[in-house]
Amino acid sequence: MRALLIEDDPVFAGAMGRAVRGLGEGWQADLATTVAEGIAMLEAAGDDLQLALVDMTLPDGSGLAVIRALRQLRPDVPALVVSTLSSERSVVDAIAEGARGYLHKSDPLHALTGSIAQVLQGHYPISPSLARYLFNLVRPDPTGQTAPQVRLTHRELQTLRCISLGMSYLEVAHDMGVSLSTVQSHIRSLYRKLEVRSQVQAVGKARAQGLL
Repeated sequence: MRALLIEDDPVFAGAMGRAVRGLGEGWQADLATTVAEGIAMLEAAGDDLQLALVDMTLPDGSGLAVIRALRQLRPDVPALVVSTLSSERSVVDAIAEGARGYLHKSDPLHALTGSIAQVLQGHYPISPSLARYLFNLVRPDPTGQTAPQVRLTHRELQTLRCISLGMSYLEVAHDMGVSLSTVQSHIRSLYRKLEVRSQVQAVGKARAQGLL
């Protein structure tokens, strides 16, 4: 069983490798230090690839590109972000692109090994210091008032269901048999009607209102 580490810091790459090997006998870790190298290794990966651990800040770009490529090339392989970035935008964007969890590099090594095991079991671990961002997306109105039901068209609902599955805009367009610009128009309409600014917020609010 093999994990792909996309990490340019040699010290932390070593820590991530130890965390992977802590899963048990038979686990190996391959290292890529750039986005380009990570994507190339994904393209060449065999069936023994079980997991990708991705840093968000790499010398030639964002780890989001690696997560996006993984979703396209190996949708069965989960990606777990391990990064120093701790902004709400970073967390939301990573999950929107398909990450199965988000950990901060300050988390202890034993917590990293445990979180990797959780991802492999189908769970979605997130550092406690970052979890508040996701709760803020669907937190009820403190006044106790129920938000009015949003009225979406059939096509908007179809688009919403597709993005809730982690599909890219191009995949949504192909699935719905429409152009990319049409999908983008539906997305803009969804954001406006749901009063959100990201895919994760849209899906979270739609679920809270029973639309999904």
